[in-house]
Amino acid sequence: MKKNIIYAILILVCSMMAVSCMDSYLGIEQPDFGTGTPEKLTVNKVVPMAGALEIHFSLPAGNPNQAQVVASYINKAGDEVEFKVSRYSNTILVEGFTGTDEVTVDLAVVDESGNRSDITQVHDRPLLSPVEIARESLLATPAFGGVKLEWENKEALPFAIHVLTEDEIQLGVKTLIEDPSKTIYSSDSLNTSTYLRQYDNVEQIFGFVLTDKWGNRTDTLIERITPYKEELIDRTLIEAVPYFNPTYGTSGKDYAQFGFDPVTGIQNDGIAHSANFAPHTMFNGVTTGNHFLAYKFFREEAGQRTYVHDLYVTFDLHQDLRLSRVQIYPRTGSSYTYARSSVKRFRIWGTNDANTTRWSKFPEGWTLIGEYQGKMPANPASITQEEIDYFNNRQEYAIAEDNVNPEANPTESFRYMRLQLMETYTPTETFHTINEFRMFGEVLQTY
Repeated sequence: MKKNIIYAILILVCSMMAVSCMDSYLGIEQPDFGTGTPEKLTVNKVVPMAGALEIHFSLPAGNPNQAQVVASYINKAGDEVEFKVSRYSNTILVEGFTGTDEVTVDLAVVDESGNRSDITQVHDRPLLSPVEIARESLLATPAFGGVKLEWENKEALPFAIHVLTEDEIQLGVKTLIEDPSKTIYSSDSLNTSTYLRQYDNVEQIFGFVLTDKWGNRTDTLIERITPYKEELIDRTLIEAVPYFNPTYGTSGKDYAQFGFDPVTGIQNDGIAHSANFAPHTMFNGVTTGNHFLAYKFFREEAGQRTYVHDLYVTFDLHQDLRLSRVQIYPRTGSSYTYARSSVKRFRIWGTNDANTTRWSKFPEGWTLIGEYQGKMPANPASITQEEIDYFNNRQEYAIAEDNVNPEANPTESFRYMRLQLMETYTPTETFHTINEFRMFGEVLQTY
């Protein structure tokens, strides 16, 4: 009897399970907040911005089911562009416009059930977009080995500059083709120039088109440009020289005892940390790592130690040359980015064999080729990736254009070079560092 009761219970349970499995499972149901249309929002103010409208609004009171506000417009390509903000916001930024003609933006309130309010329309005129401003200001000029591009991006908004060069698609037929490897990305208000290289010293046709993330595309700037002749200076010929008494050491030395030659009165070259950090290591072709490091001299006065920030290193280039530009590659550790011992200000001095007193007199008989000042990020407390990339990989100084000293003669040719490292990014740092000092220009003679 007991066994029969157990069987009966099992049959009943199985029957109930079978019935439940036949029911459709509809998943988690979305709460129903009703089918009524939400009330329209009220537009309080519209602020025209670069390629955008900032719309200030207020939502109807007394409706806790409001979820978001949606703004949309039809762009010039015929596509709908949509923006959303939550109910906790009272502004919405509508971007992607070009031109300054009046535009229409539709705004709607959406509730938790997806119901939309009637449309509230805004009619207003945006300001010129960042790509249009950049296009109007875009300047392409000849440079050594290529082209210099300059533009405006005061709002620090992102866009791309596409580079087109002439290519023969079939015999006798040439057209402008984009070179993706040359595309320039701008999102910085300060670093608004760059160089495009390497191009031959012949007249060429270049085209430049700007685009933004909204798919807007400017017309093409077309220029005929003849790049100036330039070559990479052969670093393997460069040799550090001993005539200004460079030394090794693991710290700075007292200027009164070791800082200058007692016979000539000329300041001695810096104190390299060791042979692995000696001056010639800035010409070894390695742009990363930890190479040239030399300590500053110091002065002890009234029990206070102060450092002589000027530090010299001297080379025989074994070639007469005229420089067009130099590139500095700093130590790539993040602590050196716009900081510490990275060189911020420097001078290039040059002379040649005609100066027979070059090792016994300085600066007499030497020519100041140029003085150069490193850039600072727009916001040192929040350095952008673009600014980091510039500092580590694209830090370049045009010998004539970037010179800040009116007494310099950037066009002078020379064989012997004396670098005067004048300032580090952190003024209290006791040494200077450079990974690689790369030079470009025209070689007149090799020895």
